[in-house]
Amino acid sequence: GGAWQTPGMTISSLGGIPDADPGTPPSPRLSKRELAVVVAQTVARLVLGFAFILWLMSLAPKSPDDSMVYPVAVAVLGTTIYAVFFVRQVKGVYKARYPTLRAVEALILTAAMFLAIFSMVYVMISLADAGSFTEDLDSFSAYYYSLTVLATVGFGDIAPQSVGARSATMVQMALDIAFIAVLIRVMGGAAKKALLLRAQEDENRSKDRPSGSDPA
Repeated sequence: GGAWQTPGMTISSLGGIPDADPGTPPSPRLSKRELAVVVAQTVARLVLGFAFILWLMSLAPKSPDDSMVYPVAVAVLGTTIYAVFFVRQVKGVYKARYPTLRAVEALILTAAMFLAIFSMVYVMISLADAGSFTEDLDSFSAYYYSLTVLATVGFGDIAPQSVGARSATMVQMALDIAFIAVLIRVMGGAAKKALLLRAQEDENRSKDRPSGSDPA
């Protein structure tokens, strides 16, 4: 119980190795200490990831008097960083000892980064035109708004009013659909390939092991 079932294999909730043939001994499970280490490493990476995202959001303009070159530079920088960040997360899933857990971690951080980019755009729109939204947006309220758009909650407390604000919101809504589907497919596919690779490596090691070396 508690396992994710896929055709032909069973994957543990922590990204364990898919079960091999029925005659092959199962892979050892994590001890409590190993589990604690894995969880601690995951939490540490999430904290560092969120700290980086907060720093990136702090680069958004704070005043409408800021040069227009600055918002454009921030948008380009943010998009570039997001692309690099996404690729690194996928590679991290491939290389991880527990790919399923790392895939979940990558999904969280990549989604947070995606929302951060749009929140920066909304802040810049709000600064450029105070009437763009039903209230002036700061980094927090803009992130909150971008999250409600992703979740399609539609509270209505913050709504776009200007053409620019509505256009940006429409772009996010359109990208949200592709974002969810592509992100889950890419990260899930990376985790599955990594799991199959680990299983193959385990199978090769078991074949190379002398038959008489197995413990009684």
